[in-house]
Amino acid sequence: MPRQITTNNNQNTTAEMNDQLSHIWQIHSSFKCPVIGACLDINEHRKVLKRAKCQIKKLKPHQLHRMIMENLNDQNRISQKANSYLRYKYRDSIAELADMDVDEFFAIWKKAIQSGKIDGVFYIAAMRKDLPIEYLEDIFGATHMLCHANLAEVMWSRRDVQKQAEVNQKIAKLLKQEKMRNKTLKKENTSTIAALNETRILLQRIKAGSDKTDSQDKEVEKNEIENNELKDSLRALENKYSRQLDQLRCLEREKRRLQIELFDIQSTNNTLADEVKQLIYQISSVVTSGNNCDETCPQYQLCAKRILIVGGMTKMKHMYRQLVESSGGEFDYHDGYMKNGSQNIEALVMRSDLILCPVNCNSHGACKKVKKLCRKHSKSIKMLPSSSLSSISGALMENSIKLN
Repeated sequence: MPRQITTNNNQNTTAEMNDQLSHIWQIHSSFKCPVIGACLDINEHRKVLKRAKCQIKKLKPHQLHRMIMENLNDQNRISQKANSYLRYKYRDSIAELADMDVDEFFAIWKKAIQSGKIDGVFYIAAMRKDLPIEYLEDIFGATHMLCHANLAEVMWSRRDVQKQAEVNQKIAKLLKQEKMRNKTLKKENTSTIAALNETRILLQRIKAGSDKTDSQDKEVEKNEIENNELKDSLRALENKYSRQLDQLRCLEREKRRLQIELFDIQSTNNTLADEVKQLIYQISSVVTSGNNCDETCPQYQLCAKRILIVGGMTKMKHMYRQLVESSGGEFDYHDGYMKNGSQNIEALVMRSDLILCPVNCNSHGACKKVKKLCRKHSKSIKMLPSSSLSSISGALMENSIKLN
């Protein structure tokens, strides 16, 4: 009986703490997008929407995030499921931090931002009703700058992945050459063994005929000479076979070493690819906002904007697309070649909100034409010195900050 009373008291205390916190649809709009992005991973996005009985098949991560964000302005089925999931997930943080003194809580926040383990503290900070505005501004600014740092890490990780892919190609080519060489040596060894067998059979025949009559002495002498020559030949073939066998063993060892090295590099590649994917998702979770974002959101001016990139490296087009779409924008691309005239590029400029034009990997005619079209249709244009991912991401961030 006393144990049951203790359990009821704990449940009452948790309920009181939950009442001290805002619901997800009640917090400031600037915190809604970061809270959902930082506190729910992509699988948890899916869980919340499935519990709300939403159709989410074939939806991309940013579309899942947008569906939740579009329903956080009032109390509804999706916002209630998201609110309940977060309350349950951070129940321990609520019990520890919900009624903590404001200054003591802010000190806990500073330690969390240094260690990188901020999701639970950040959730409580967004939900508490008693934090002063200066504390909220500091917390929001720290999380906003953290997304910039993560973007730089994504760029470096992608470079490492590209370098590892080049190394993989070289090793695969070398391994293929070694396999061909190994196959050739095996064929030579087979031929050598066949020659040795034929020589042994011939020697046996010569020895069997050595007991013939004296009338065959001359033939026997001749056969002995041939026998000695064949023995010398056999000895040379055996030596050659031995050397080839040693060489084959060395090649087998080298093959195993290369296979182990290739496996290690592939494992590293997979790890780097997972890290890049997770970093891109973390950035898109913190930065991307849905259609209901307003001017208080840090990336409001970039959300749902169409970004056109003219020129650059065509083989990096998919990386440009990931970078723009992870920031919440819509992506268009033109390779800068003017063979088909200017009608196609003019249509792309007309429907775009921002045009990025790298000059180091582009034609002079394309740069000149794009400037002219932007002036004609009053479109924003940014001429970039480089077509690298860091240059593109810097232009997107700079454009977002200027517009804000």
